[in-house]
Amino acid sequence: MDKKVIIIWKFDKKENFWFLIPEDKKIYKKDFFVALRNAFWAEDWDIVEAVELKKRKWKSSEVKILKILKKADKKVEKEIDGDNIIEWVYSQGKWDFWFIDVEWEEKGYFVFAWNKKWALDGDKVKAITKIFNWKPEAEIIKVLERKLDLIVGEYKPGKDNRFWFVIPNNPSVKVDIFVPGKRSMEAKAWDIVWVHVTDWTGKNPEWTIKEIIWKKGDKKIDVLSILVEWWARLKFPEIVENYAKNFKKEIKSDEAKKREDLTRLFTFTIDGEDAKDLDDAISIKKLEKWWFKLFVHIADVSHYVREWNPLDKEAYKRATSTYLVDRVIPMLPEALSNDLCSLNPNTKKLTLTCEMIIWNNWKIKSQKVYESIISSDFRLTYKEVDEIIDWKINENDELMFWWIVSKEIITKLKLSNLLKDKIKRYREWVWVLNFDFPETKILLDEDWKPVEIKEYPRHDSNKLIEEFMISANEAVSREFSELPFLYRIHEEPKEDSLTKLQDTLNLFWVDFQLKNGDTKEFAELIDSLEKESESKKMFLEKAILRTLSKAVYSKENFWHFGLGLSFYSHFTSPIRRYPDLQIHRIIKEKIHGKLNKSRKMYYDSILDKVSKHTSDKERKAEKLEYKVRDYYTVQFYKDKVWEEFDASISGVISKWFFVMLKDTSEWFIEMNNSEFRDELQEHKDLSTWKVHKLWDELKVKLIEADESLLRLNFEIV
Repeated sequence: MDKKVIIIWKFDKKENFWFLIPEDKKIYKKDFFVALRNAFWAEDWDIVEAVELKKRKWKSSEVKILKILKKADKKVEKEIDGDNIIEWVYSQGKWDFWFIDVEWEEKGYFVFAWNKKWALDGDKVKAITKIFNWKPEAEIIKVLERKLDLIVGEYKPGKDNRFWFVIPNNPSVKVDIFVPGKRSMEAKAWDIVWVHVTDWTGKNPEWTIKEIIWKKGDKKIDVLSILVEWWARLKFPEIVENYAKNFKKEIKSDEAKKREDLTRLFTFTIDGEDAKDLDDAISIKKLEKWWFKLFVHIADVSHYVREWNPLDKEAYKRATSTYLVDRVIPMLPEALSNDLCSLNPNTKKLTLTCEMIIWNNWKIKSQKVYESIISSDFRLTYKEVDEIIDWKINENDELMFWWIVSKEIITKLKLSNLLKDKIKRYREWVWVLNFDFPETKILLDEDWKPVEIKEYPRHDSNKLIEEFMISANEAVSREFSELPFLYRIHEEPKEDSLTKLQDTLNLFWVDFQLKNGDTKEFAELIDSLEKESESKKMFLEKAILRTLSKAVYSKENFWHFGLGLSFYSHFTSPIRRYPDLQIHRIIKEKIHGKLNKSRKMYYDSILDKVSKHTSDKERKAEKLEYKVRDYYTVQFYKDKVWEEFDASISGVISKWFFVMLKDTSEWFIEMNNSEFRDELQEHKDLSTWKVHKLWDELKVKLIEADESLLRLNFEIV
């Protein structure tokens, strides 16, 4: 066959294919069939080069497009606008389905194959919504932003070794990746490589191998492929590492003179047993009339990470530390995060201190923020604090990090716990939302294999630190509210979300009517669920949580709905959050009288960009955390296929329902032969006529541990 042909879209909803229409119908009497996987980014009326794959006597022969010779001449499409236009992220399903999630809507829009254009999993797209068979769907108009310009996969030779290609590890990437020999980085067959798009200006990207992750014969680490594919910055650039190592640990005398010396103030830290970046410490005093003086000391990271130095540039790119099952991907190099800036005991450290007077109605009466030097007296774990308060650990007992319990630390912890209870009672009185969902903890052995999955232990002292940090964040936000600043905002629920929540409450016979949807009303609703069973309470709390907006960073103060606070910023974790580091700089410039008009204008100009960037990075870090957790969960369960487990239904959608196991792992069961009743949140199995609804308890059998998609598939026993 002649390799030059014209391609035209053949609209077929059932089969989803293209046809090649030959230019010269006298020579070629029939069209050529092209499967979607072999269409190679071609569009209507492009001139392409193709090769015949399979000859058929009566039907169209199958061909594969090799390359595009000439793009079709097209007029620039006029922009389409209207209420039915959406812009958000496109997601690829396992087989032949796709959908678009929308940020402000709970469910996505289904995309049929013939309406997907050339979007790939994770791309940001523009689409038009419409109704097909009485159900909403979307048709992609164009790709706005490519996500997958980096892919991890296996390097394989093509036919006769004339060309090479990469088979993506991610099954959602349904595209052939051809790599020219000159861009192979000397990769060998079956190596796992990191492929980067060098040019994606058109529909036909050019790929090059950026790094060989794993060579054939080496021990394969699959989780590393996930991290690379999600753009995790696993290494710091050499210039950043060297910059961090060049700081001297000794505090210069001229720097010490500018700060409040609090080294004689009794101070302690409370963290997890495996924590290395200790960025906050506590001091407390009892004043007359049951007033308290609370000191929250925060590592002065901004003293070292100055604006625009290599550390700052890298920290901004990362925006947050990412805490995974098997590792931490820090925002700052370990020389800073685990040593120089970490508030380790018995060493002088530079800090910013928020000093608060909390009076007898448990409100913050006054606050001030200043530069300080501290020396922590104790490093405590959450478990130890609980045991000291409950008299399970006593004076002269030895602690985990070799400290001996003193009378003073017992007194300070008892006083801290008293203040925590008072603050907590006040916050409940002003109707703060108080969710307490179980978290999953995965334990690994020395070979990084998962050996146990369980609910993460929660201690009362977690709440102690949480309440003190919230108090400091509120005080700082209020103190500097007249300046250009970064806020942590949580907007009130939208009206349609409230309507859906009310429908859910009515469905499950919860006698509660939402009227104005304010914080107080939501807190009353959560309190009213205490009489429900534990499983029903948890599921309804999740429904309430889904109604709420996501908390984000903003240069504008729109208050914090969940905490019921008019002022709230993130101040307490500059080692692991860039927004905290950013406002530390503003605070210090104010303290030193350097925040003049031009500097205020400068911060006004950058803070909107910083807030959007850090909010986006935070969401991506959360998704990566879930991805790695799913990886280890599948690894844990892969040798338990065909075993049975007790579970409960934690969510219901049209194609499946989610089940939660006793160890808090949550996966789904596909319902291929059922009637879904959205208004009742239930599936009726058409083969057994049994109804499955939210919070039902049932026994399930694991039928597949899918390592490629990182998910478990169950069936009902």
